[in-house]
Amino acid sequence: MIAEKPPHSRPEINGPSAPVDAALAAYRAGEQVRGWLRCVQSDTTVELLERWIEGFRRYHPLVRIDTLIGGSGAAGPALTEGWADFAFNARELLPKEERPFRARHGYEPFRVAVAGGSYDVLAFTDAIAFFVSRHNPITSLSLAQLDAIYGRSRRRGLPQIETWDQLGLAGEWAGRPIKLYGVRPENGFELFVREHVLEGGDFRDGIELSDTVFPIAGAVAPDPYAIGYAGLAFLSEGVRPLALAAQPGSVPVEATLETVAAQTYPLSRQIFILANRPPGRPLPAPLREFVRYALSREGQQDVADDGIFMPLPALVVERELGRLTA
Repeated sequence: MIAEKPPHSRPEINGPSAPVDAALAAYRAGEQVRGWLRCVQSDTTVELLERWIEGFRRYHPLVRIDTLIGGSGAAGPALTEGWADFAFNARELLPKEERPFRARHGYEPFRVAVAGGSYDVLAFTDAIAFFVSRHNPITSLSLAQLDAIYGRSRRRGLPQIETWDQLGLAGEWAGRPIKLYGVRPENGFELFVREHVLEGGDFRDGIELSDTVFPIAGAVAPDPYAIGYAGLAFLSEGVRPLALAAQPGSVPVEATLETVAAQTYPLSRQIFILANRPPGRPLPAPLREFVRYALSREGQQDVADDGIFMPLPALVVERELGRLTA
């Protein structure tokens, strides 16, 4: 076991919240379940989990759910060693957190997305942006181009991109090297970019790395030949986030509250429930029903009412519910 952490300080949310998708189905309890669930959770999910537990127990009062605030880094050890039945995590597991689980159990942890990340709330799983100085005229890139800029493996198929004229800029930009900024592994931001931009490939050499994303916007802002990435909440006045195209030739999408909530912005994020589910076996009935509640119209309304994370669109919910029976 680990020491419990205090909840992360909640920011004051003054802007609009994303609406719940009208196509989401209401929760139908079906059979009455009973049991005891132990949960380890991130320090940023506390209020949302309380809402879910309260709503869920209106349907299943015989299920007891005990929680411990361990931080996102506690999920891997808790599931590996069996002192939690599930984890409510504000990010994906890092490789160093997942390797011990696979070594002991022989399979990967079960993972289901239960809410979208925030739009731009600092430290609350905000959407990730690639950005340039406001002195740089480029406005959009595709994920394939970013893979060719940052990746050594280049799994999206483009040849390596090293200069700004390779991205269509002319005149003074011809032959100018692209200065790259990023985060040192293993880090949640670095892992997300590796998975969602590089498709699991390796980063190239020559990237200026920092331990956190905090200094990256400040380094990019005065340098018109630089590019970096960070959460939207970490951007500063001197940089401009780029619209991103999921596929070459598709329409680039800007990071707005609407596109992040709809998960159409390619680097929108999600938060997860994780569990130890052996292949071919179902989740325990109390946990299965709790996940079903979280992904119902009522559960996603709880997300919207909490005001920080984003309710998931119906198409994503349908996909995630399919994981319960896959």
